[in-house]
Formats: sequence, C-alpha cells, structure tokens
Amino acid sequence: MNSAAPCLILLDCQMDQVQPPDGAIDPDNKAVIERISTLLQHARSHGWTVCHSQQAPDAPGAARSPIKALRPSTREAVFVRPGLSAFSDPYFHQVLARATGPCLLTGFSAPFAMLATVFDAQTRGQELSIVPEAVGSLAVEPRNVPETRAMAFDLMARILPAVDWKTVSRTWLGETVGA
Repeated sequence: MNSAAPCLILLDCQMDQVQPPDGAIDPDNKAVIERISTLLQHARSHGWTVCHSQQAPDAPGAARSPIKALRPSTREAVFVRPGLSAFSDPYFHQVLARATGPCLLTGFSAPFAMLATVFDAQTRGQELSIVPEAVGSLAVEPRNVPETRAMAFDLMARILPAVDWKTVSRTWLGETVGA
C-alpha cells in the first residue's frame, strides 16, 4: 500500500443523499458521516488533496444543501457534474491524474453515482480505492440502508479494490480505529 498522501474524494455529500423524506437519518449513514468527517479533518490538517463531486441540481438555480460536517472549504476543488459519474465533470480526471498517492473514494449514493464513478474509473484506467465504511446510501426499496450498501459493494468490489477502515486508520491516520 502506498503511504504517500492520498487524494480524498467526497462524492455526493449532500443532505438529500442521507436524509429520506421522513427526515430520520439512518444510524449506518450517521456512522459514515462521522468516518468521512474524521478523514476530512485529517486530510485538511495534513495537506492532502481533497475534492468534492456533487451532481448538479435538477432545476436551474436550485441548490443542494451540503452535510454540515462535510462542507467544502474554499481551498478544496468542488466539481458540480451533469451526470451520475464524478468523471462526467470534464476537469475531475485532471485532479486525479496529478495525485501522487492513492485516491480514496468516500461519500453517498452508493448504488448510483458511486457505482457509475467506479465503472468510469475502471474504463479510464484510473486507480481508485473505495473505503466501504465511509460510503453510505439511502435505502432503495424494498431494501433498507444496510442491504442497499451490501448490494452496491458486491458489485463495486468486483471492479475496484476496497480499503477497510482499520487499514485507512493505521496507514494514513496513524491510529487504530474500530470499524
């Protein structure tokens, strides 16, 4: 495993990706927000490249509210993309091409934008590592949140390597953290 500073990618870290219409955020997604927040704070304090990829709102002039703890800073690249994949923004791949360390993919929309991004990375020969414990999703009926995540990871793990939270903690955060 490369110990150079990673590039941290936050995909679809907006409230509409974690808060269903009933307003109750699933406990699994709360844990994902905490893990991504831990990574983001570490990345910022250690000079990692951080980029945020957000799907453009459906209506012109509409805004998608970021998750407060994961809000982009003014120094971080924000890509507002027209399609599902992060690579649908024409400049996203340029940031990844300049990365000297591994690219860690985190965020939400696991069965949709996350999977589309994974497929595009594979097609482009772009190395990404997904951090399963730092990826969340809304439930896709008839599945609940854990079942939706499991389904998405079953597909993604066949395409890209996964880096578990303990390895991320030990390799880049310098600590031992439980999943």
